[in-house]
Amino acid sequence: MNFTDFIKNTNWINKGDTIYVISDMLPLTLNYRARGEKLNLDAVIDFLKECVGPEGNILFPTFNWDFCKGIAFDARKTPCRTGALAKAALKRADFIRTKHPLYSFAVWGKNSLELAAIDCKDAFGPGTIFDKMSELNAKALVIGIPALSGFTYVHHVEQMVGVPYRYSKDFSAEYTDLGGNTSTKTYSMYVRDLDMDPRHIEGFKPLEEIMINDGIIKREMYDDVMCSFMNAVDTFEPIRKDIKENDSKNMYTYNHL
Repeated sequence: MNFTDFIKNTNWINKGDTIYVISDMLPLTLNYRARGEKLNLDAVIDFLKECVGPEGNILFPTFNWDFCKGIAFDARKTPCRTGALAKAALKRADFIRTKHPLYSFAVWGKNSLELAAIDCKDAFGPGTIFDKMSELNAKALVIGIPALSGFTYVHHVEQMVGVPYRYSKDFSAEYTDLGGNTSTKTYSMYVRDLDMDPRHIEGFKPLEEIMINDGIIKREMYDDVMCSFMNAVDTFEPIRKDIKENDSKNMYTYNHL
């Protein structure tokens, strides 16, 4: 069974869904290569588009954090640091890159123009792409990594709820948009307070186990690679509960100042 057949057989994705794809495709790529085969990333993307149809949406994270260092961001050229599948999507003419220079996405689908128009200064809070995921009832497909370790929606919940170990910080640098217009712009991120030294626990593994046991996260193994699926909105309450009722102990260790 090839990878797309595997995803089809899980029945995780339906017409009209908004899918946030988080992936490390290297393990699958190496497994295919060992058998003398090639994993076609564009075919995977085309398959996902077919699964959700024209009424759905596909979002690939195309994050890059150089803007934090004062390095210019160019929406047309700045590479993403979030894996081969996202890089493949970013090269395609049918995907549009959203505006935030730290947490951009390559998006396709019914709401792609609406998502691409969002120009919120903040990365995770109200009015951001992550906030819009809640409105669209987005689902996350996670390939090749633990379900929550790359699930940046966690930081959206942290900011919406408020945590002691993060604060909003501004970053400014040159910014070139998709039209080639350049100016100095300022964007913000809910960053870790280094004095409190927050460190995530094995990719939020304790919280992931709770969500698996509660049926929020579904998992299947394909070709010795773990694949997970979850509804973003369904994760909000378990994350909020851990923050407010458990001092985030299922996610982080940190110094209490």
